[in-house]
Amino acid sequence: MRFIILVFTFIVFQTVQTQIARAETSDKKNQLEELFIWKLSDELKLSPVEEKKFTDIVKDLNRKKADLNNELQEITEKMSKAANTKKREEQLVAYRKTLQSYNHISEEEFDKLKPLLGADRFVQYLQIKQDLTKRIKSMLANPEAPKTDKKNLPAPKVIEEK
Repeated sequence: MRFIILVFTFIVFQTVQTQIARAETSDKKNQLEELFIWKLSDELKLSPVEEKKFTDIVKDLNRKKADLNNELQEITEKMSKAANTKKREEQLVAYRKTLQSYNHISEEEFDKLKPLLGADRFVQYLQIKQDLTKRIKSMLANPEAPKTDKKNLPAPKVIEEK
């Protein structure tokens, strides 16, 4: 009887831990998304109306990416558990279709943001996004690395008062 209670307690504890971890991950993801939107809105000098549209587009695209990424993970799991080759082939077809939908989001991003931002600011958006993505990936890949920026700071200007 004690063993059953112990096992049940362990299962409940694991379930609660998993839910807490998911909530923390979701919170961090939302904070990162908000920071990303704020940084780009600031850098691109968006008007309040543009910022609202920009925020809606970015959040919608991120939600679609997350949903499709979850779907890809589920299909991969189903493939690994598939009992026969026919089932795996069906899952591979579903995986390819979902992967195409996931890749289509980049085109959707282009089609929605370019008209909103115009050519010049859209190019600036792409550059900033690429730079932020590189920085985040390098931080995740090597969190202990010193934070140095390849861009050299300009020499200080000396102003003499007479």
